[in-house]
Amino acid sequence: MMMDHTVEIIDRILKEKLGAQQVDIIDESYLHRGHKAAGGGGHYSVTVVSSRFENVNLIDQRRMVYSALDDQINGHPKLIHALQIKTLTPDQWEQPTA
Repeated sequence: MMMDHTVEIIDRILKEKLGAQQVDIIDESYLHRGHKAAGGGGHYSVTVVSSRFENVNLIDQRRMVYSALDDQINGHPKLIHALQIKTLTPDQWEQPTA
């Protein structure tokens, strides 16, 4: 399966900056076609699994993701317009969901 360029960038950055063992990215931009995004950029849903999230609260985990992707969210060109984030530690990732 071919990943689009922005998905590859997001994947690489999260693995490099957050030491993520697992990154799942869903490009949801197609759901938002036709709405005028401020400055462009796509809509992405990411699940990030990193041991760096251990003993860090959810808000700070999400801040870590936003911080890692700051250039893609706020830079020029703007690659990310909207980002939905789910963060998990490796232990949480391995637990079967009820």
